[in-house]
Amino acid sequence: MNKKIIMLVVLSLLIMILSGCSNKEYTTGASTNNKEYTAEDLQRLSRLEVYAADKALINTIENKETLFQFNKLCIDPMEYTDQQEEIQEKLKEYEPQYIITSYKTPAARYNNGSLEKLFDITVYKDTHMIMMQVSPDTVKNFPVPSEYLTYYYEVSDDVMDFLISLAGE
Repeated sequence: MNKKIIMLVVLSLLIMILSGCSNKEYTTGASTNNKEYTAEDLQRLSRLEVYAADKALINTIENKETLFQFNKLCIDPMEYTDQQEEIQEKLKEYEPQYIITSYKTPAARYNNGSLEKLFDITVYKDTHMIMMQVSPDTVKNFPVPSEYLTYYYEVSDDVMDFLISLAGE
């Protein structure tokens, strides 16, 4: 029973993080004519940092167009239930290529200017599978074990190409 409640809370959190996927007007390759994005459009996403597998910083992204496109990636949080162990097992055969860390502006009106970490996405070489680790700090009211904050996905070619393009190499 307790696991069901935790999974429900985590699933709700993940849906909030990845909300907006059903809006097909914006896709990863679409041009939006240099629109000025608001914090609401970006869901307070402020920065992406791309690291090599050895943790060396490769790229920092604060471009609002790129952040908006990143927010619109359609990684369906409902698909995690039936494929988690399967994808996790398959990923043991692959080597990490990039780690993409996302940060948001805190909701508090007065803050010290520091950004809050949302999640890490690990992109693996030669596969379309990724691992997403939601930061424990995003769940404010009670501690959630990391095993409930790690998700595995198989993504489309377009999504994988976009994620790899963030490295800027």
